[in-house]
Amino acid sequence: MNTATVSMPSYGCQVQDFAGSVVEAAQRLRISPFQFLPVETESFFPASLAPTGIADSVNRIVISRSAALSPSLRQRVGELSDLKPNWDGEVAKPVKAPVLGDAVEFLRRLTQRTSNFREPFLVPTFDGFIQIEWHDKKRALEIEAVGEGWSVVGALTGKDGNRLYFDAECERSDFEQLGKFYEWFAGNELIWPSQ
Repeated sequence: MNTATVSMPSYGCQVQDFAGSVVEAAQRLRISPFQFLPVETESFFPASLAPTGIADSVNRIVISRSAALSPSLRQRVGELSDLKPNWDGEVAKPVKAPVLGDAVEFLRRLTQRTSNFREPFLVPTFDGFIQIEWHDKKRALEIEAVGEGWSVVGALTGKDGNRLYFDAECERSDFEQLGKFYEWFAGNELIWPSQ
């Protein structure tokens, strides 16, 4: 099997390659319907929660990677990973595990590098992606996962009450650029980050 190594920014911290570790861990946990679970898997998952395929394994790994987040964010990640098809009563798709994994990794890195981290609101989109939102009186930041990366929208309310909107796009693994957008929202940067 061919594998690719993805290099991700570390924000000055030593981090494990998230994409590689999720895929490798999922492959180790992948079992066939007629195969006994490895002993280490049986002790990690109750029988009712044992992984049944690679997607389920990736979801479990994403949830375990969220351990560095606050209890409320961990709970929200779990809720998002458990969404079923048609969760909106119409045609919504479940959140894609790799997309949720990228969101968790971004938030994990952000909490490690930012002393004034403010928890976002995490929302599923109908097409299986996710949106990360922060709002306060003067600024708002919405980061939405899209097909190949992230679509970012910022809003700034001026002294006259008018709102100015900014937008940008970045690659899915560009956590450094996403961090710059958060710094803008937090008021640490006055100018909207450009690439």
